[in-house]
Amino acid sequence: MFEVASLRFVLGLIALFTTVQGAVGPPNSEITKAAAVERVGSGLYRLGKVRVDTTNREVSVPGRINANVTTLEFVANTLNGWRAYESAVTLDTNAITLNAALLLLGLDNTHVKRQSKFHFDPAPIEGDVVTVSLECPGRECERMPAERLMFDQVKKETVAGGKWIYTGSTFLPTGQYLADADDVVVGFVHDPATIIEYSIGAGLGAYGQIVLNPNIGLAPGTAVLVTIKAPKPPSGR
Repeated sequence: MFEVASLRFVLGLIALFTTVQGAVGPPNSEITKAAAVERVGSGLYRLGKVRVDTTNREVSVPGRINANVTTLEFVANTLNGWRAYESAVTLDTNAITLNAALLLLGLDNTHVKRQSKFHFDPAPIEGDVVTVSLECPGRECERMPAERLMFDQVKKETVAGGKWIYTGSTFLPTGQYLADADDVVVGFVHDPATIIEYSIGAGLGAYGQIVLNPNIGLAPGTAVLVTIKAPKPPSGR
């Protein structure tokens, strides 16, 4: 029953998001649309290139390591996103589609006690906890937590100590979905646009402190698969 109800709910949200985006339009004047939800097996769905496994509570999406990245503020941006210059990975999806997939796992942004109010907001974030990991389908790298992509040049170590929190992003006063407007979905500097944020923040207020980890040897253009997992039912479920 939960699976059927969730699917109906997400389909309704996709229709709403598409209507809003079509009316307002993102900055590049292209209308962003969510991919259709296809059921491909028991507990398995596909939304464009995004795969959803409601049984194992996982969402997976392919992407590639970005080129010419000298500093990081985000782990992942959306397809053709303008924030690729400061993101580790470009995902083969838009923000609306990815969020719809995450809603199928039962994630709920009403559990967020405090959303980031501005870029580099120092306040910690609490809400539904997820894990974010990355692997190379071509076996150029083993599965690793997303934190390994983030290297702190001041501390000379990989970022650690926080948790990934589903925030769901937010809407602009115009009705536009902010994650789609800014083309970012996973971040760590506490930006209100992202759908998933690092709880304690990293490199806050020190642009250039966090860089793509040079010790993992992932060349620009390397194909990767990013998996977001909800390890246990969200609080209150």
